[in-house]
Amino acid sequence: MLPTNAISQEVIDGDLGPDTASSIDTPDVPEIVQQSATAEVETSDIQPRVRYVSDEFFVPLRETPCARCKIIHRGIKSGTKIDLLDVKDDWGLVITLSGHKGWMPEQFIVSSPVAKDLLSVSEVENAFVRSENESLLREIASLKQQVRELSDTVSNVEYDKDQISRRLSEVVGISSDPVALNNQNEALVKQNHVLQSNNDVLIADIEILENDRRNQSFLYGGLTVFLGALLAILVPKLRGRKKFSEWG
Repeated sequence: MLPTNAISQEVIDGDLGPDTASSIDTPDVPEIVQQSATAEVETSDIQPRVRYVSDEFFVPLRETPCARCKIIHRGIKSGTKIDLLDVKDDWGLVITLSGHKGWMPEQFIVSSPVAKDLLSVSEVENAFVRSENESLLREIASLKQQVRELSDTVSNVEYDKDQISRRLSEVVGISSDPVALNNQNEALVKQNHVLQSNNDVLIADIEILENDRRNQSFLYGGLTVFLGALLAILVPKLRGRKKFSEWG
């Protein structure tokens, strides 16, 4: 690959033409050294700052494959996508997407994108991967929460299972002894009979009390009627005697 200053000089030569370019006087070496020394003295007080050499350059397109041929395009930017149509004497005939067609040195034609473009693509891909990673992390957090909830559910189910197992063991223990179960049933039946008998006795006692109360009511009523009749008989007689005594 040619250095940038060579490309620039090539562009200048192509613009000016062979005759014009050759007619330009080249300064003497001492004068260049003197100018460099003067520039060094003048800039010695400037504090150095970190800078980088640019890797971006422009390759001119020529009408025919030679270094002194007519330039039909002042420069194709490095990294530009082109189609290679032909190769001749270390020159390649190319055409750009915008339609510019011409010859450029084959050394500037590569089969893969330049590092700057690859870096841009890598940055885009990296941003996409980071976005996907963040999405996956959120999904993992959600799945972890679901796992915790499922673990709590499983614990509750296990507890309920233990409770049911204990109750089932009690039922199995009772049903495994039919004699004890039968005796318990007979005892309950007898107790039920005793309670029924006591209930019948209480009902009979209540009926007796109600009959006694009814009989007492009848007795009191008869006695009241008798006393009333007796008074009805005696009161007139007592009044008659009182009148007779008053007359005598």
